[in-house]
Amino acid sequence: MTKALDGIKVIEIGQEIQGPFAGLFLADMGAAVVKIENKETGDLSRWMLTALIGGPEVRNAQVSHYFIAMNRGKRSISCDLKNPQAIELVRRMAKSYDVLLTNYRPGVLDRLGLGFDEIRKLNPKIVYAQGSSWGPKGPWVMRPSRDTLAQAASGLMAKTGMPSDPPLPAGILAADHSGGLSLASGILAALFARERTGKAQKVDASIYGTMIAMQGMEINYTSITGNEPERAGRGHQFLHGVWGAFPTSNGHICIAGVDDKRWPAFCRIVGIEHLEKDPEYSDNVVRNFHGDKIAAVLDAIFPRKTSAEWLAALNDADILATEVVDYRTMLKSEQARENGYLLELDHPIAGRVLVSGTPVSINGEVELQARMPPELGQHAEEVMLELGYSWEEIGAMRESGAIL
Repeated sequence: MTKALDGIKVIEIGQEIQGPFAGLFLADMGAAVVKIENKETGDLSRWMLTALIGGPEVRNAQVSHYFIAMNRGKRSISCDLKNPQAIELVRRMAKSYDVLLTNYRPGVLDRLGLGFDEIRKLNPKIVYAQGSSWGPKGPWVMRPSRDTLAQAASGLMAKTGMPSDPPLPAGILAADHSGGLSLASGILAALFARERTGKAQKVDASIYGTMIAMQGMEINYTSITGNEPERAGRGHQFLHGVWGAFPTSNGHICIAGVDDKRWPAFCRIVGIEHLEKDPEYSDNVVRNFHGDKIAAVLDAIFPRKTSAEWLAALNDADILATEVVDYRTMLKSEQARENGYLLELDHPIAGRVLVSGTPVSINGEVELQARMPPELGQHAEEVMLELGYSWEEIGAMRESGAIL
């Protein structure tokens, strides 16, 4: 299967999520991604084993779920970037590779002689991509960060949760992952610009800026009106009432609003025909934007049946609703499997397991099988031979400690 980025070669000097997730996205699109890892520790994600979360008795306790998620399908070289020979190895790669991708703090690679100005002298068509915390300019450039800080500083934490809750982050590392997708998008645009201009491109994408961009509608409301909207609660800052999760007899269903066209059918299904024309419930704005009363009515009705019973009727009426599921239920999703959102991975320890896939398909081609993430330094010889190193040179670099 030919993929969109077949032939594109990427150097990844990254850690944890933002940089590696951008590299993963490019690898899923067909790019050949070589991961440069610290000789002593490797990517820090290697050390988050399932046992750290689930305890020593958890199944597959010595497997890193984290590393698999960020690094399947890549190759690995493990080297000491304080060793001049290792720096020369990366510089040699940069001469013939298309992208150098990093989420080390801005300035780190510059101090190693691997900054944009140095690399583009070696390769005038390189795409140099910096995943950053706060962006390329301003007083916060050198301030360290992680996902939760970007959520806090962008306003997201202040809007998540019920009114009585403290500020809450999202239940996933939303800034790091979306920041990785922003970085990958910037790389794709830069590759296109390079093809048109023949010139090197420098990309920066920050997790802070990505979090702000993802809240554009909500932030613009406050900017335009001067008003601060209420917490999202179980719906959204602007959307309440027939929005969000409702308890059933065996779980929860989520409803994404009921418009005027669907309102009569909805009333019939849930047995509130007497409220169909009541202005406190039948008005679309009241129902979906200020709907505390209708929410209370539904909270009393939905527990009378199972989630499946409610969804059968709601979906037949084209009402926007689905089951609220946990991860174990989602992993059984035929929809996710058929679209490659979940992939099968044959792991030497865990056996045949499902892992997260890619959300993008091109020309209808869907990958169903995941490739293994690399062992630390697994591909050093393979990549160096491709670069023209001799076996003697590889051995000498291993002796000097430049590579693992």
